[in-house]
Amino acid sequence: MEEDFLTKPEKSFNKADIAFAFAALICGFLYCNLIRLSSPGAGVTIFALVLCSISFIYLKKSHITQNKESLIFLFLAALSSAQFMLFDNNFIGGLNFIFLSAVFIYWICLATNNRLDNKLSIYIIGDAVKQGLSMPFLNFGCCASGVKSFSKNTKINKLLPALIGIIIFLPLIAVVINLLVSADLAFENFIKNIFAAISIDKLLTYIMQFIVGIPIAFYLYGSVYGNIKGRYAEKITAASFDNTAKIIRIAPKTAIYSILTTFNIIYFIFFAVQAAYLFSAIGGNLPETFTYAEYARRGFFELCAVSGINLGILIVSHLSVQRAAGEEPQALRIETIIISLFTILLITTALSKMVMYINAYGLTQLRVFTSWFMILLFFIFTVICIRQFKKFNASKFIIVGFIFLFITLSYSNADGLIAKYNINRYEEKTLLTLDTEMLSGLSDAAVPYIYDLYLHTDENAVEMRQQLAASINKNRQNDNGGFREFSFQRYRADKIRALLRANNF
Repeated sequence: MEEDFLTKPEKSFNKADIAFAFAALICGFLYCNLIRLSSPGAGVTIFALVLCSISFIYLKKSHITQNKESLIFLFLAALSSAQFMLFDNNFIGGLNFIFLSAVFIYWICLATNNRLDNKLSIYIIGDAVKQGLSMPFLNFGCCASGVKSFSKNTKINKLLPALIGIIIFLPLIAVVINLLVSADLAFENFIKNIFAAISIDKLLTYIMQFIVGIPIAFYLYGSVYGNIKGRYAEKITAASFDNTAKIIRIAPKTAIYSILTTFNIIYFIFFAVQAAYLFSAIGGNLPETFTYAEYARRGFFELCAVSGINLGILIVSHLSVQRAAGEEPQALRIETIIISLFTILLITTALSKMVMYINAYGLTQLRVFTSWFMILLFFIFTVICIRQFKKFNASKFIIVGFIFLFITLSYSNADGLIAKYNINRYEEKTLLTLDTEMLSGLSDAAVPYIYDLYLHTDENAVEMRQQLAASINKNRQNDNGGFREFSFQRYRADKIRALLRANNF
């Protein structure tokens, strides 16, 4: 077995493989040149478009036909990448970049039919390890081999001597150009413009980006090439995944059931003792001795702690308990139902508290993201609970649900929604104060709504207008990235800031 693992599959490269090796190097460079993770924008959209297009052509040249599932994930990649050009929110953008990367890798997996199961299931964990680590790193050096084989191709090897010839005669070429520069003023200005456009600093930056992009190119090439050729695809299979699952099922049932029962008793006592204030939020009542802030924050931390512990307990229990393949012990199902119901109950009360908090103080980024996270947890534990009563592919429901909720969050225009909601309530007198400092911390998505309030604010309210104008200008992002950080929301906000400057603010 060990000897088989150490045996390296042979590498073969056709024209498409070689062309994609050079294309991968370009993509590695573009990754470093176009993407600004601190402020992602159109650069990510352009990179994703280039990478997906090149990969699509390579797959087609390799006689790989897209299937229904792969086309769905290709569409998800396009949808995810378009978000960077449309909206301006660095936090969501960072999460979306991780999501986009995972979707691209899984698209290649689906297109080449290299997933462990023919449907979305728990085997996606094995797919994540195989596609994210095993395939790209075991095939890491294939890009270099593909470039190296370029010179062995009889139809294109004439280009290599041509490039070598240019390099050898480069000093003489420089002498000739220098003489021509001295001979003609127009040609001299032309050469100066070229060197002005390509400064030494820019050239060094490009070289550094190319060098840093090499391992990225090797990773991308290893992933796509490895899946197309099936190279090392057998290292992680459904059978090996099942065998690993069997190995970690070492915990006695009595030990697992004892632990689960203990936690369920603790949670029962917890709810019973604190029911007086835990459930008061559902009726919209604020317990005595609590402020809205204290009450909501307390519920949030309870949610995070209990939900995290419960989810961890359920995962460990189901993975480690001793059982036969396909066996679903009834006692484990009952314990799972109880823990899930406790968690759903706490999420419900916590969401109620968050609604009270928002009604009193308005929206913030933390409150929006926390509410989204609560809804996601509610969905996951609901599916887990239902799965104990009826057998179905719960993993598929959770994955699809997560994708839907995440895309919804990405396209929700969160910062614009926050600004619009708070400003509308302030104008309707249902929100006593408007936190302009919080507004200034939002992205450029909030600028149109702040500007609209600025225009409708009485000119005699000088302080308020100054605070709103300051919020608009404070939202201004670093423009060093140029088109790489472009988004339509940022473009619109820049035009508004230009109007403010034109009015001598």
